Amino acid sequence: MSIYGISVTVKSMSAQSMSSIKKNVPSAWYPTMDSFIAKGKNAEIWDKNNKRYLDFVGGYAVLNTGHLNPRVVRRVKKQLNDYSHSCFAFAPHENAVELCDQINKRYPINQKTKTFLVNSGAEAVENAIKIARYATGREKIIAFKGGFHGRTYLAMGLTGKEKPYKVGFGPFPKFITHIDFPYDYRGISDDKVIKQLQNLISKKIDPNDIAAIVVEIQLGEGGYIPASNGFLKKLREITKKHNILLIFDEVQTGFGRTGEMFGATKVNVEPDMVTLAKGIGGGFPLAAVVGKSKIMDSVHDAGIGSTFGASPISCAAALGVLDVFDKDNLLQKVHKQELIMEKSLETMKENFEFIGDVRGYGIMKGVEIVENKENKTASKELATKIISNSKKNGLLLVNCGKEGNVIRFMGPLTAPLNQVREAMEMFNNALEKI
Repeated sequence: MSIYGISVTVKSMSAQSMSSIKKNVPSAWYPTMDSFIAKGKNAEIWDKNNKRYLDFVGGYAVLNTGHLNPRVVRRVKKQLNDYSHSCFAFAPHENAVELCDQINKRYPINQKTKTFLVNSGAEAVENAIKIARYATGREKIIAFKGGFHGRTYLAMGLTGKEKPYKVGFGPFPKFITHIDFPYDYRGISDDKVIKQLQNLISKKIDPNDIAAIVVEIQLGEGGYIPASNGFLKKLREITKKHNILLIFDEVQTGFGRTGEMFGATKVNVEPDMVTLAKGIGGGFPLAAVVGKSKIMDSVHDAGIGSTFGASPISCAAALGVLDVFDKDNLLQKVHKQELIMEKSLETMKENFEFIGDVRGYGIMKGVEIVENKENKTASKELATKIISNSKKNGLLLVNCGKEGNVIRFMGPLTAPLNQVREAMEMFNNALEKI
């Protein structure tokens, strides 16, 4: 009877939560979880019903350093003792300058760089395109099918995943052209995409009109598909040949998720500009555009700016994030996580006929769910069931990919290894129930 009583209470509280949400927010913004989060600590969260979960969603790859990392919290509390806001364009503050200096030193572009701080990944992308078009005097932009670059209008135009992000919101800027993204599992090779690009710039678009090519080192919403070193090197060669800027969108691949501090180091390819967000702020809103100085300095006075970008509090949090990397040997921990995840997920791939592919750099792992290995037919239905089973087990996951059939892991880099193993066991148990 006591178990039954708890069950009734949980259902009642969930119903109350959803009723409050439906009453107050737009239906397009309804959340996946059916209860409110109450507490978080590193890789764990508890809801209002005191149910504990391993959080491998992490605010959508934001919490690289976990919930309430002590080094981040310490920096934020210290800043809150002084002041909460200063618009950097009027009254500068040291947190922002120190952070820009650190990013300029760390990001693997071998020329002098400068950094512009904003609020979100979409805002970083918007500004990167503004700067690229200004610096080159060119109009057109090339992006990739399956890519995700944000929900504001230009960023949405760059995004190459139609549903649910673009349907009904068009028309979009006509200066954007999309080409395929390499996807070996689905028969789209590096060579095929490079030939597609070469055909585009030789027959359809004058390369002298192209300002930039924007690419994710590993697709996020598009299915957790990593771009190979060879493909990105060839892309770099083409952009250099035609004086086209290469922009990496490292909103998800930045800050350790690939096993290196930045994805550009992982693939050993140097862009002209990069966008950073998500993991940069340890849970506080912050993003950055980093680029070669001559590009970043090309814009006229006050041509770029942001009221809340470079928030003193968010910058303090970001400096705390860097403390975690520097003082806690975080990348070494990521490599240990990666070994556990790769071994476990590859074993699951062998054991379950509906796992078609396991892929991704570092701990940025995607598991593609299909009807069976032979026909490779995408199955969102199975993926959804697995995610639901995982949630019942206490593991939070979400899906991605064009067909919604790829399950992705976005847990914190700081997760204790025993909890990474626990997550793998929970996931395996969820698969066994299919």
